[in-house]
Amino acid sequence: MRRKTEAKRDAILDAATQEFTERGYDGASMSAIVARIGGSKQTLYGYFPSKDDLFVEVMMRVVERQVAASYAEMKAGPDVAESLRRYGVHYLKVRQSPDLVGLVRLAYGESGRSDIGRLLYRDGRMKGVEDIATFLATAMKEGALREADPKIAALHYVALLDAELAEPVTMRVREPASDAEVAEVVGRAVDVFLAAYGRRDGDPG
Repeated sequence: MRRKTEAKRDAILDAATQEFTERGYDGASMSAIVARIGGSKQTLYGYFPSKDDLFVEVMMRVVERQVAASYAEMKAGPDVAESLRRYGVHYLKVRQSPDLVGLVRLAYGESGRSDIGRLLYRDGRMKGVEDIATFLATAMKEGALREADPKIAALHYVALLDAELAEPVTMRVREPASDAEVAEVVGRAVDVFLAAYGRRDGDPG
């Protein structure tokens, strides 16, 4: 029964993701989501009491998947620079994907009237930052990076990735980048990050 319940919940979230992405928050409706998956409104409201609750769950699921997959790429790298590169490439490819860009735009628009923006930042953005910070703290402890506040360092790295590509794509300043350009953007971000946090001659240890 639990498996069936989870499958139904996932089906609702899949349909809601399409509905919100295609129609926007204001244009989306619980009735349209029911029409996509079949069943009744009563069933839908049994899982998600309101459109706000459903939208937050859609956002959190997308972001959590991105965070987990990007962090897995980071841990798979053989050294700090390669780990940062692998994380950055995966992060930017996902971050500029149509579904996520559309949902982030919606979250920006809704953040002034609800807790959606705060929840996205706390449970999405900062979860990713904390994962990077954990990785960086280990690298600092092992002497691969100079000692610094790992959380601040993680924020700096993500900001480098966002500034050159993710934010301009989200704001429709430019089109999504090719794989080759993503690699170039990430390479520059890693270079700047290591210029700030890499070990220097004369550093202790």
